[in-house]
Amino acid sequence: MSHMGADLEQLASLRASLLQQSQVIEQLSATVRQQLGTTTWHGPAADRFRAAWGSDFEPSLRRLQAAMQEAGMEVGRRRDALLQAGG
Repeated sequence: MSHMGADLEQLASLRASLLQQSQVIEQLSATVRQQLGTTTWHGPAADRFRAAWGSDFEPSLRRLQAAMQEAGMEVGRRRDALLQAGG
């Protein structure tokens, strides 16, 4: 038989942290995207970085952001379920 339970205050803190950090990732992505769009930078290194940003880095950040947001929402749902069950 498995044991289930959690500290509700810690779950609330975890939820808030996951959601906050997902926004930090979104801001990071937006900042770099904006800077790349307005920075004069030409040459092979610029081309490589822009290509990697568009094909690898930004999509990876978006996946991480979405995963953290979903995890935060799931932690919130679990906390709510425990509250309804009486802790």
